[in-house]
Amino acid sequence: MHYRLAVTPVENFRIREVIPLKYCQFVKRFAKPYLHKSNYVNMLYQERNMDGFALVRVLFFIKQPVLVVVTEDSPRTVIQEILSGHMELLFKGQKPLLLQPGGYDIFQLSTDEYALVMQPGICEMLRFEFEESVMKTVSKTATVKQWLDKLKSGKSAYFGHRPVDEKLEALQGEMQYCRAFTDEEQEWFNDKLDEVFEMVTEQGVLR
Repeated sequence: MHYRLAVTPVENFRIREVIPLKYCQFVKRFAKPYLHKSNYVNMLYQERNMDGFALVRVLFFIKQPVLVVVTEDSPRTVIQEILSGHMELLFKGQKPLLLQPGGYDIFQLSTDEYALVMQPGICEMLRFEFEESVMKTVSKTATVKQWLDKLKSGKSAYFGHRPVDEKLEALQGEMQYCRAFTDEEQEWFNDKLDEVFEMVTEQGVLR
């Protein structure tokens, strides 16, 4: 993901690898943290990507109302959960969508820009990403076929909302605390990403 601030005068995020002490309590073990700083919002960003599957965690520390514009490197389907706080999601030509705790949302993300509308406070976002390239190599269930068909449109879109069951919640917790640095840990982490993918696609196509 690439972020920019829709503000005047123009301000860019300043990325830091050294995490200030006050943010260290929010860091999980699964990936190296980066701090994206600005006068409007600070973002604590962690991502681990393996073979086209990824786990991404972002904490937004929002100081004043702001619009953050986001672009993706390649088309992907995303399973995203807001763990705390809230934000609005804006896709071009579509109604604003309120993202808040209580289940996960499924998105199709192309390489076109979309925006996040943020109000002061703290918002925690956790998401699993499945790139188009890797979905073409897995077993073509009805859900996977549906996701691939929708990605052909070349536009970002909202698919639907589902509750988080106990199994998915447990997987999220395990994966955030696994370092995934050694070969054995990486293999375990990759297996868990596969498990999440199978879990959400087995629930059937979206209506």
